[in-house]
Amino acid sequence: MQASVRAVESLRVPTADAASNCESPGADAPIRPEAGTGAKRVPPRAIELIGIAFGIGIIAVVALGYQLSNDVFWQIASGNWMLAHHSVMGLDPFSYTEAHRRWITDEWGSSVALAGLSKVVGNAAYPLYATALGGLCLFATAAYARALGARGGRVAAIVLVLAMGISGVLAGDRGLDFSLVWLPLELLLLTKARGNPRWLWCLPILSVVWVNTHGSILIGLIVLGVELGWSLVPEGIVGRIGGVSQSSHTGPLALALVGSVAASCLTPYGPGLLTYDIGVSMNGQIGQYINEWNSPDFHSLMVVLAYCVPLAVLVAVVRTRRVPVLEGTLATALFIEALRTQRLAIYLMVVAAGLAATLPMRPAWGTTARRVAVALFAVLAIALLAQPSVPAGSISPTLPVQAFNYLESHPGRIFTEYTWGDYSIARHRATFADGRTDLFEGKVLTDFFAMTYMTTNPDPVLSAYHVSYVVWAPNTALSNYLDHDPRWRVVDHSSVAWVFVRR
Repeated sequence: MQASVRAVESLRVPTADAASNCESPGADAPIRPEAGTGAKRVPPRAIELIGIAFGIGIIAVVALGYQLSNDVFWQIASGNWMLAHHSVMGLDPFSYTEAHRRWITDEWGSSVALAGLSKVVGNAAYPLYATALGGLCLFATAAYARALGARGGRVAAIVLVLAMGISGVLAGDRGLDFSLVWLPLELLLLTKARGNPRWLWCLPILSVVWVNTHGSILIGLIVLGVELGWSLVPEGIVGRIGGVSQSSHTGPLALALVGSVAASCLTPYGPGLLTYDIGVSMNGQIGQYINEWNSPDFHSLMVVLAYCVPLAVLVAVVRTRRVPVLEGTLATALFIEALRTQRLAIYLMVVAAGLAATLPMRPAWGTTARRVAVALFAVLAIALLAQPSVPAGSISPTLPVQAFNYLESHPGRIFTEYTWGDYSIARHRATFADGRTDLFEGKVLTDFFAMTYMTTNPDPVLSAYHVSYVVWAPNTALSNYLDHDPRWRVVDHSSVAWVFVRR
């Protein structure tokens, strides 16, 4: 009899409170049919995959509309050189000012990957390279966000915002693309390692591939060092400042850091590549002349958003008093440093994605909110499909194509603008200076910008380097000077560039 009573009680309808809880499940709650409709919600995994697909679409559209310029020319040229010679760079083969100087190519792996892909698929390699690595970045970031507790729409929103933030960089800087895969992957491994320290043994392997594809390996080592540093702080202190997600595996973290540093020395240049990266990061002359190493000017809406969105996420997390110590420290440090060196803003976006994943979960969306989201996805899809593209491998109209066409039949050393030096390499003409700024630091870079800004008489410098031709934009200080200089005359001109020849 008692057993029958218990059985009946177990079948009673839940109380009002329980029913209320069931009607407002969290993001992690199981998906149930909606009352009275029979319709089922889209599973969180499917929502995440939709978000990733749209994110990849954003990157692909930007990549397909991108015209080649700047660094991509020396990257593909160096990759082709290494494939042809079956070795990494020794003495610089592309300039006449530093031909005697050893060039440590800290992006040699990414350059070889781009060159190898271009040999297989031709010019399609340029957008394919950016889209593939961008997609891997979004998958790694989505896995990282899930490891921090985000699900469904939260993950989709994170990857979509990240895709919009990084798409331009992915399309324009092929060496940096790899680092946008390695950083979220490292953060994912560290997140998983807080529960199982065996994940830390993957970090030295990651360091090997990272150091051989891009010089940002220093960021990877710093991230690991920050995680180790917080593991040494007493748990009570971390709790009092509102910190969470502190690792307790100090010993394994220390071993992983030592192993990662040692692994970073496994390059064709030995430890020289790592020390070279350290030297470049501390070189004040590079930051003095190159825009991406300078402070942002905030004249572009995208630049403003690249800083304001991560800052808003950081403030929101701080207000919860539950700040992940690794991500909070990295976001704060990267935001401050990115105000000084805008090149770091791209890494700030990745860390901000992790912070966004830790914000408190909201109740599930209602029917109206889901319909609005579907409509927005549809509008985004139409907008992506309507975007114009250019033939893969198209040259930017800002480059002096006509000038170099003229110079094909005129041998001699060329002095050209900094952003055109890379294109000069593509046209098989040796450069005075080009986008490989670290190679030219010192006297060459000083001489170059002294002539660019006309802070010195260019004639003695051009004579010292035996320059026969100057390719320069019209209506600038140097071109106006040479136009009135009896030692030079114009032999070809267009709206983009004038060609001056020594008389």
